[in-house]
Amino acid sequence: MSVNALILAHTLRALTGLEPGPTEDEIELRETETAYIEATWSETVVRGRPWVPYRRLATISDGTRLVVRGVVDSRDDQGCHGEPWYAVYPFGFVCSEQARPTDKAPAPGAALPLGKGDRVPHTYAYVRADGVPMYAGYADVDAGVPTRPLTKGMSLVVARSLEYDGYEWVQTPEGALVPKQGIRYGGQGSEWGGVEISGDYSGPSFAWTAGRKGTRVRADADPKAKVVLELPLRTRVPLLERRDAPGGHVFWRVGEGLWIDGEVLNEVHIAQAAPREVLGEWRAEHTGSDQWIDVDLGEQVLVAYRGGRAVFATMISSGRSHPTPRGNYPIWAKVASMTMANQSYENKPYMVQGVPWVLLFQGHNALHGAYWHDRFGVPKSHGCVNLAPYDARWVFDWVGPTLPRGWTGYLPGDLQRAAVVHVRDSSRDSEFTQDRPIGPPDREAEKAKAEAAEARRAELETFDTLDTLEPAQVYDPAFVPGGAPTEPEPSPEGAATTGPAGAAPSGPRLEPRTQPSFGVPG
Repeated sequence: MSVNALILAHTLRALTGLEPGPTEDEIELRETETAYIEATWSETVVRGRPWVPYRRLATISDGTRLVVRGVVDSRDDQGCHGEPWYAVYPFGFVCSEQARPTDKAPAPGAALPLGKGDRVPHTYAYVRADGVPMYAGYADVDAGVPTRPLTKGMSLVVARSLEYDGYEWVQTPEGALVPKQGIRYGGQGSEWGGVEISGDYSGPSFAWTAGRKGTRVRADADPKAKVVLELPLRTRVPLLERRDAPGGHVFWRVGEGLWIDGEVLNEVHIAQAAPREVLGEWRAEHTGSDQWIDVDLGEQVLVAYRGGRAVFATMISSGRSHPTPRGNYPIWAKVASMTMANQSYENKPYMVQGVPWVLLFQGHNALHGAYWHDRFGVPKSHGCVNLAPYDARWVFDWVGPTLPRGWTGYLPGDLQRAAVVHVRDSSRDSEFTQDRPIGPPDREAEKAKAEAAEARRAELETFDTLDTLEPAQVYDPAFVPGGAPTEPEPSPEGAATTGPAGAAPSGPRLEPRTQPSFGVPG
């Protein structure tokens, strides 16, 4: 076993407390000469026990290598069809049908590695207009059968650009094709990044200035006091002294004779200790983990803690159209990268592909990277907690367990062992508020919402379906291969025509497969 493999195995072994394995009474673990295996499925599943049904603990991508600690015979023909299971580090079991032995050790590094100089893990593009068609593959382009219309502002992950059938396209990692003229390329996302914190200080600590055109610093704690200077957006200042001012204002002294109105600050207040409901004795004793995350909706800031010690702070963007729920929420899933879209019961379509570094903490709500805006410090999201790319990666890798390279997701088997996201609103809360239940979306509740939405839509149906469709639900011929040219060639003099004067010789090559669909559950 190589030095890299030994280091990796030691690191992974230290994380096994998060997922206790089966007892000797449950399984018989046999030795094997196989030291490593390589996943052969696009989404290979790591389960908590070597049988099906049993919950999945993680998913890994094709080609990811794992350290083997033994093999277990199948107890029946379910799941692995009687073939043996590999017991792997740091936890769980992989069906031998989904992996093959290899002599190569696992690649070092964390999940979702970045290219040199990159802040985001993918190349992104934004849809330029409503009605741009997306095709599932080349056969659908040939048949003129788009999968769905895209909405202006949706974002895609671009695996490559290409030319096919006389048109330029971009292709997603799943193989879907979108006309290149219907998209514009995105960049690397915000350059903003938070700060790591050391020491045991608690109470008012520091703040970032929030005035987009500059933050005024006054000579006294009074809205009418002389302005002595202006600070650029996101300047970090100390919170040295608080003073109430006329008109209900609260000012903070940030230096000798320098005062700033708290309304134009994103303040960071360090907790003295973790709330009892966030970090109890059981979790610290049984997992060895004392991680928790404080999200303050009032100040639009996040602070990461180890016990009572802050280790990192940054600004966020919480829910604007849908408020981020307050409460204590154990992280129920870590996903390296995923597509987020409207739910089936939501009428307004949206889709954001390749959302990086996702920590799902309540239903569909998550902490995640947001590469599409730079408004951190103000509410902006659909309900999630948006983080700049640098911050999202830092928090994702910091929250245990750190996913090794090639791991695409992790689902804690016991939420009591998971790090907790403590969401509060300092601008309005006087007491703790739990807005929603913990854990993933409730399937029955989601089903009920979908059925209610379908019933509402059925009531609105008319004989002419197109009269009820929003513009985003139909295709724009300007982006459809074979669509009408903007300046059609005139017909030869005296030639017969089969359509209106000046019409294109052929219309858009377009035949919807089904009624337009609007995304998948995020």
